[in-house]
Amino acid sequence: MENTLIFEGLASGVSLVLMGLCGAGLLVRFVRVLRGREAADGLGPNRVYAPPGELALAAAACLLSRLALFVLAYAMAKLLGLAQGGLFSSLEATWTHWDAHHYIGIARDGYTAVGDERLRLVFFPLYPWLMRLLAPATGGSLFASGTLISLLCASLSTALVYDLAYLHGGRETARRAAAYFLLSPLSVFLCCVYTESLFIACTLATVCLLRRGRPWLAALFGMASALTRMPGVIISGLLIIAFIGKAARSGLKLREALACAGQVLLVFAGLFVYWAVNWVVTGDPMTYLAYQRENWYQQPGSFWGSAANTMFYFLIGWEGSDWLWTWGFQLLCMLVVFLLLAFRQKDLPFDLAAYSFVYVAVVLSPTWLLSGARYLYALCALPLLLSRLPFGRRGHGAMMLVSGCLLVVWVFGYTIALEVL
Repeated sequence: MENTLIFEGLASGVSLVLMGLCGAGLLVRFVRVLRGREAADGLGPNRVYAPPGELALAAAACLLSRLALFVLAYAMAKLLGLAQGGLFSSLEATWTHWDAHHYIGIARDGYTAVGDERLRLVFFPLYPWLMRLLAPATGGSLFASGTLISLLCASLSTALVYDLAYLHGGRETARRAAAYFLLSPLSVFLCCVYTESLFIACTLATVCLLRRGRPWLAALFGMASALTRMPGVIISGLLIIAFIGKAARSGLKLREALACAGQVLLVFAGLFVYWAVNWVVTGDPMTYLAYQRENWYQQPGSFWGSAANTMFYFLIGWEGSDWLWTWGFQLLCMLVVFLLLAFRQKDLPFDLAAYSFVYVAVVLSPTWLLSGARYLYALCALPLLLSRLPFGRRGHGAMMLVSGCLLVVWVFGYTIALEVL
């Protein structure tokens, strides 16, 4: 027990030190932005965007790779004698697990304040609303409509990852970023009835539209992000940073300040709509917080506390099946992201580096963190950050090979072992 406490303290301390290093670096860069010595978005006036044809190829690569994962999962299930029927007839049973049941239930029945179904209120509404809206086009199948939304948004996300990386590093950087995005073991969720695809697509659309000088449209996608997941409101920080950067160069203007305030309010409107749903269903806009606390043991905490808790369960649970799937992988992902932010945040433009710092601190803060690795995968700047690591082609190739092999394992973990959450 004493050794466990030592390792818990070590995990907590390391996370604090690494995030502290990142925060210190960001403060220095923020001063540079205020003084007009660094562009907040890291770009100059001459911006080169990715050709539309290459964006289409990136989207196609995503779609083909997700279809390949469907085939892979079916082959695994068939080999183990678990598949019932053909590929398409067994698709729903193979890929509907965990949160997917909740989203399908919300799309079918809506929210309620009674029974076990009341707990579905903790899931944000945009994704199931879209599922229900699209269901007539899929013959009434909510699983099919949810999968279609995920695939379309995953393809859009890949194109936007490519576009963002191309803008900041050119074609080779863009190709690496898209490859990292698609080969990540957590990319298994891009083809599930989960919110990953929609959330990432809305967040990246906000970033890319800001870089094209379309702040109001960016804020509209930011609102969609906030209506998909709680961390979506963090994207409003990019609008504030863009305003600060512009004010540092050309002076503070009341009209631009009011516009920024309106754009931030538009992003938060997504959260306000979700609160309104809580109020209409239960009479209390904050009911979801009580459900999270009572049934998922989640309440506001800290990223260093989550690091300590993850280390604790990793050390004591080595005989359990979740030792690798949940605690071990979550601990590894947390360490990798902490290291990247501490020592490579300078590879990101200031606005994305600051967004990443806040995003990681927030999504790793719940007191009972089970899906931390999945939340970190949804960090929109992560593919760009990985693509700019100074590893050379062989180094990046080796990392992608390892990541791709883990993706195969994680497809098995989600569809058959039922251990990936």
